[in-house]
Amino acid sequence: MEDIYIIISKYLLGTASPQEEMEIMEWRNADAGHEQEFQELCESWQIAHAGIHPVIPDKERVWEKIMSNLNLVKPVKMYTRRLLYRAVGIAAMLALALGFSFSLLVSEEEEAGLVSFTAPVGQKAEVSLPDGTKVWLNSGSTLSYFTDYGQNTRSVKLRGQAFFDVAKNRDKQFDVLIGDLEVRVHGTAFDINGYTDNSEVEVVLLRGHVTVVSTLTDKLLADMKPNQKAVIPLYEKDKCKVVSCNAEEESLWRLGKLKIENEDLGDVVKKMECWYGVKIQLNNIPGNKRYWMTIKTESLKEMLEIINRVTPIVYTINGEEVSITSKK
Repeated sequence: MEDIYIIISKYLLGTASPQEEMEIMEWRNADAGHEQEFQELCESWQIAHAGIHPVIPDKERVWEKIMSNLNLVKPVKMYTRRLLYRAVGIAAMLALALGFSFSLLVSEEEEAGLVSFTAPVGQKAEVSLPDGTKVWLNSGSTLSYFTDYGQNTRSVKLRGQAFFDVAKNRDKQFDVLIGDLEVRVHGTAFDINGYTDNSEVEVVLLRGHVTVVSTLTDKLLADMKPNQKAVIPLYEKDKCKVVSCNAEEESLWRLGKLKIENEDLGDVVKKMECWYGVKIQLNNIPGNKRYWMTIKTESLKEMLEIINRVTPIVYTINGEEVSITSKK
């Protein structure tokens, strides 16, 4: 017999044959635990599938809806790790049915009780924590937290970049650990950019109040107000500086927009690599040009053509490898 979970997947997708439906019924009746698992799978389906219509006029829009329904799970009850994994698996099946690769990875790390969410390179993901806190993960970023999150503490660990809209709770502080830095808040909205290939960590505050502390020395590095950005050098944290900024523009990436303002091509390329999930090599490019633009739905090729208008270039795209050379 074909694997029962594949058959159940077909049943939930509405493609199971009458014979396969009979096999599911026999499996359910064979053991009380099977029936309970079947009901959990059906509940997972509702998590991943709610609001999806059978007509698919726009694959990309429907895929975003799938991800939204999966990641906005509000734990009215505590969902088991197995149930969460089933929900993710069903979303992955839907992705395959629509012709997409699955764009949120959930894993159990070696340390018991730790759940991690990862947005693959070139994609973004939205996650809702058990207390209602919303987190937007940028390309290649990982968010981790223990399954007892919210019971006594609200602590998460970040690798990469994320925007946080933290649910207010005066009794339980919210902490984000990134390397040997800790950002402490109660209820606020802020962005952390801490990709490991950057030389500094940036914290941008949209609203509320946050502090940034060194976990090595417990020294206060920044005490921030809205529309401020803390820039913390990785190897010289005492040189942390806080500057004014437009926090909404700094965190536009979570809304599907990438703001580039008065930046050289090297910085533009770093953002494009993250945005499109590619590696870009620059060859003999002059560094005296500055760029202002907002990327929304432009493809990689369209972006390269825009750059070509400012700085004449020759470029090649080979899968995920891009080469840009100054045009002589």
